Parts: sequence; structure tokens; C-alpha cells
Amino acid sequence: MFSYSDVVESLCVFECALVSFVDSTFDNQRSCYSRLLPSDRVFFFTILAEVQRTGARLSFSPSVSTVWFADYYFGTYSVYAKYRDLFCMTHARLLWWIESDEDIFHPTPHRSDFYTEVTQAEMDNRLAARQTWNDVLESFNMETPSPNDFHLLR
Repeated sequence: MFSYSDVVESLCVFECALVSFVDSTFDNQRSCYSRLLPSDRVFFFTILAEVQRTGARLSFSPSVSTVWFADYYFGTYSVYAKYRDLFCMTHARLLWWIESDEDIFHPTPHRSDFYTEVTQAEMDNRLAARQTWNDVLESFNMETPSPNDFHLLR
């Protein structure tokens, strides 16, 4: 087993193992939302041991975007959020599941929670669009416009 501090210490090793696991296990976008199985845990540790034994490393660094603090998964699962600061959603989900045995997509045997991840960049864009809209309304001096006033904006 491992902990968050182990992952941080061996970031390149875990990153390589995660990419290898995801590439070989999730053959399409839909399958990455499937339930994780005990055999997946065994397979991941096999890959992790192989990466450690061979010293394999990635020739690229997967991009990780900053998640909005009020994102559903980020706000609900605190240790998942720590992993998500280091890895993409799929990789963070896998590490959190291995550590806690809790799958964020399938929290109970008869329930599934699928939410779109909201990044900080998306929220910044939404806030910028809202500010632009407010600036337009203010320029027309329409803080509380009526439905008839919207023809001016077209």
C-alpha cells in the first residue's frame, strides 16, 4: 500500500504507472467511468512494480488544470482533491480508490455519481462573461431591464 506522501516522493514513478494503467485498461472514454475492480488494483501494483524495477519514465508531462474549489468531487473527497492537484481526474480517482477503497464515480454498490469537472479556468471565463454582460447593461443604464429592453442589445 502507499500514502499521499509516497506518491509525492515518487511522483515520476506513479505518473508513469498511472499513464500505463489508464492506456491499457480504459480503451475508450466511456470505459474510464466504469466501476473499478479488485483486479484493477492488482494490475496497477503490477505496473507500478515494473516501473520501479525498470526505472521507466515518461517522455512527457501530462497536463493538469487547476480545479475550481467548489467542484463536486474536489469538495466532497478531501484526499482525492490532494491527488487532483497533482494529476488529472482519472489518475487522481484511481489513486484515491487504491488508497481508500472508495470510488468517487461509484460511491456505493447501487449508486453512481457522474459530474462534469469544473476547472478554475472555466469559472474565470464564466465570471468574465458575466462581467461583460453587466458592463453592457450598465452602459445602457439598465440595471433591471424589462423584456422589451433586450431588443437594444441585438
